Amino acid sequence: MKILFYVFDVLNAGLRLLWLVFHFIFGLSLLFVYHFRWGKQWFYTESGAQAIQKWMRQGCQILGLDIQVNGIVSSRAVMMVANHISWLDIVGLAASSPVTFVSKSDLKHWPIVGALAKFSGTVFIQRGSLFSMHDTLTNLVDILERGRKTIFFPEGTTTTGETVKKFHSGLFETAYIADCQVQPVAIRYYRGGKQDRVISPYVDDDHFLKHLWRLLLEGDVSLHIDFLDEIRAEKNDRREVARLCRSRISAFLGASSVLNKNYSVDVLEAEYVFDP
Repeated sequence: MKILFYVFDVLNAGLRLLWLVFHFIFGLSLLFVYHFRWGKQWFYTESGAQAIQKWMRQGCQILGLDIQVNGIVSSRAVMMVANHISWLDIVGLAASSPVTFVSKSDLKHWPIVGALAKFSGTVFIQRGSLFSMHDTLTNLVDILERGRKTIFFPEGTTTTGETVKKFHSGLFETAYIADCQVQPVAIRYYRGGKQDRVISPYVDDDHFLKHLWRLLLEGDVSLHIDFLDEIRAEKNDRREVARLCRSRISAFLGASSVLNKNYSVDVLEAEYVFDP
């Protein structure tokens, strides 16, 4: 009987993987259509933002990723920062709210995923490059001043979620220049009513396809995204803001180790962002 269940799980994972491949191909075709119709910055239009959010939500359904969102996202431009556990963080955040991501330049070279990120507005940064940092700051300030939300992962790496590593403060300078608030975002994963430290985390030398197959095979995962209270950047220097954000996220995750079955769900719809 166990063998039959295993065979069924493998077949189910295989079908979902095939479905995911077609979903990626569909996403690439959308990129070309929207790019041709609305130009290079199509992802900042209302229709573009809604299309990305809808596509990400469909991806979550294929992956078996249930998104639980709590807290209030500011109605104005805000710079969000979150702890980083997996590439699934990006999928879940993009499905829950229209935002512009900051990612390491390595992502551009990922097959299919890199193209989707590049042509959907992701801002890339090359670690260790002062020129890249300046260019990234300029891009982020421009995006925030036009009313768009941005988000990045200041740990600079992923963890299993048991701890939150030191937040690098460089990109926090963006909040001062753009005169915007900073909003910490706490991320957690659950399976079977317990925090997941095995299936969801994408850490160390894990391979993307291997991690994806494990996720599809093992089954449903619940991603909890908590938008915490905003921090006024002008009252503190960037290092202090980074420390405060990390402290709030760490404190929240430490106080939320038990799954709340009555967790509220409030998935935000994409709104008009700005006219490119």
